[in-house]
Amino acid sequence: MASQSASTTPGAGSSSAPTVVQILPNNRNPQIWKDFNLCLMSDNTKKAQCIHCFHFFSKDSNSTLKNHISHPHCEALKRVSESGQSSMSRDGSIFVYNPDVLREQFAGLVIQRGLPFNHFDDEQTTRVFQKHLQPKYNHVSRTTLKRDAMKLWVTAKQAIIDGFVNLNTNVNLTANVWSAPHGVPDSYICVTAHWIEPGTWQMMKRVIAFEDFSVPHTGSALARTLRKTFVNFNLENKIMSITLDNASNNTSAIGKLKLKYKPPMDCRFYHSRCVAHIINLVVQDGLAVPAINAIKESFKTMLKDVFKSSDRNHQRYIKICSEAGKP
Repeated sequence: MASQSASTTPGAGSSSAPTVVQILPNNRNPQIWKDFNLCLMSDNTKKAQCIHCFHFFSKDSNSTLKNHISHPHCEALKRVSESGQSSMSRDGSIFVYNPDVLREQFAGLVIQRGLPFNHFDDEQTTRVFQKHLQPKYNHVSRTTLKRDAMKLWVTAKQAIIDGFVNLNTNVNLTANVWSAPHGVPDSYICVTAHWIEPGTWQMMKRVIAFEDFSVPHTGSALARTLRKTFVNFNLENKIMSITLDNASNNTSAIGKLKLKYKPPMDCRFYHSRCVAHIINLVVQDGLAVPAINAIKESFKTMLKDVFKSSDRNHQRYIKICSEAGKP
């Protein structure tokens, strides 16, 4: 029977290809070798033969044999469901386990939830999945998940670029530069595109740049970064306005961009001053008034004494408020 199985393998029936002489007993890892036979070949070599698709492999590579079944690469296992297991989806259709689709879903979940790349690279998680959800599941390493996430990013970026090519309306940008927290000597810039979808009149928003922005943060450096973003996303002739704060380097950058391009409406809306930044400046100036500043310092001292010194002071404060009938 082994010789008949071997003859179905491509090339096995030719005069140059070795054939199976004997199936040998073996005491190797039963979890892997339950799907393979150890075969003595006519050229006196020993090969592992898949009992499902009859392909031959090196007998010494357990990882190759395991991947052939678990991924699966075996064409025979791809075509049929496992014996004794339900193959029905929740909607009643035939369920087909596809590890590539699962990896793509994992990558999307990591991106959406901000999870670490090693979230699924865990032995206990793998055992739970294999024992209770899907026996064919094979763990997804952090390297694989990072590669899959980058593929999704490239695909999403290209979709945005293609959408801007066909967009028959102007786009408004917001941009901001900030330093990394915790004393890290790095700075970043984020550019977001806003536009009205002509067909639905729905406000759309996409982050089109999030990258390192090294010092010095001059107007020339900012203008170069924005021009690069325009070129990458085919937006050179579609920018209606750019919202920036009131820093002098932003004003300088807008001046350089005006010389490069011809914004609509005679540039009247090309530099939109950030209203949130203006309000913040007004509040900071108001808090600097001596009378208000004294109250602010007293309030900060009270917060420090009540909430940061000890739990005992916090409980005393709660008791005082309760006795006074205050929340």
